Amino acid sequence: MPLFPAWLLLLLALALADEPQETEGGRASQHDQCFPTLSREAGALNLGQRWGDSSPTASLHVDLRTVTSAASSFDFRTFDPEGVIFFGNTSVDTDWFVLGLRRGKPEMQIHNTVTNISVTGGLCLNDGRWHRVLVKNEGESVTLEVDGDDVLTLHRVSHAIVGRPSSDMHIGVGGLLIPRRELLTPMHTAMDGCMRRWNWLNRSLEWQEGISLADAGPKACFATLRRGSFFPGTGLASFLLSDLPTGRGAAGGNWSLEVEMGVRAAQQVSALLAVSTAERTPVFSLRLQHKDLVVQVGNATVLGVPLPAEGCLDVRLFLHLTPAGLTLRLGDGEASGPVQPPDFERLRDLWLGKRGTLSIGGLPGSLGQNPTVAFAVFVPGEEEPAEAQEGGSFRGCLREIRVQGSTLDLDAAHRRSDSIWAHSCPGGESPAGGP
Repeated sequence: MPLFPAWLLLLLALALADEPQETEGGRASQHDQCFPTLSREAGALNLGQRWGDSSPTASLHVDLRTVTSAASSFDFRTFDPEGVIFFGNTSVDTDWFVLGLRRGKPEMQIHNTVTNISVTGGLCLNDGRWHRVLVKNEGESVTLEVDGDDVLTLHRVSHAIVGRPSSDMHIGVGGLLIPRRELLTPMHTAMDGCMRRWNWLNRSLEWQEGISLADAGPKACFATLRRGSFFPGTGLASFLLSDLPTGRGAAGGNWSLEVEMGVRAAQQVSALLAVSTAERTPVFSLRLQHKDLVVQVGNATVLGVPLPAEGCLDVRLFLHLTPAGLTLRLGDGEASGPVQPPDFERLRDLWLGKRGTLSIGGLPGSLGQNPTVAFAVFVPGEEEPAEAQEGGSFRGCLREIRVQGSTLDLDAAHRRSDSIWAHSCPGGESPAGGP
């Protein structure tokens, strides 16, 4: 059997994903009405293949004896404010370089025998647009250019790359080739971003990609983006209650629960959000139930709000739960209902005791223990898995998820499925910014 370069297999997989997908009987999934532009960006690599693993999504090595120009360039696009774009080293312990984002701005970290330095500056790049990025080494200087403009130039921070008598450079994208604890300034390494048209030291295009790519196949780079977190119906994110804000009024005995988020999704049976005990028993849940949005506290359904009969739900919701009852605002509409004191008290005690979990996009254990299901890769146009149809996991886009007044960052989750796009959803931004 002929052997093909790994980079060629990766690009073939990305190209094949651009072919139109149809479901059984030739009918497109009902979810296509919410995400009609699910086509992939041809030739682009998604850097966010894994969560919780700081190793690179893809890597390569270059023989520096053959290099005549110490410049690397690529197109880059993201909404993610923080993470690693690429890492390079000639020695694991004594000579390495990191380019990443912090608060959306480029950051370079350089560690070698000349210096140890971490510098952040320039304009924010996490605007969802493609930017041409170039990093070059000229003598003892390192320069970062974005869209043809110098953004950062550091002098006397490096040895010249060109002309080294013998050395290999190892390059990894979307992760590190050193332990995360060795970074000069700590950062969330995961990067929900895409790269295309790469050129490393004006020579190499061939990847030696990591094992997760070979096992699961590449996650998509969508052709168009909007802000949010995309859940493909195959996984969820969970937070420990001990890591979340207590909420207003707790000190005075007037604790309440506030949840706010934008939702874009088709009709389905799934959980948007749930609060559960350590034994995975839900004590509160917010669910899509076909044509209704249902709130359940304990074992009782407190409120059911009808959703649009047809089309795509694309709305901002706000939920406020107090001892006096539940209020739910869905777009311009508002509904309320009573809550049983024992059910409220159980939720309150669990939250204030910080002993449970908050799940986003599903119920704990809803997809069982099968890792091939929990971390499946979404293919545009396919029907959602049976587990999602049965209420396992949400399929759609959630935007600006706020709990107890604080915005949740899925990069800070206690657990998160690799299948989730943490900072991007398919489809362009709406004129008014969307829900």
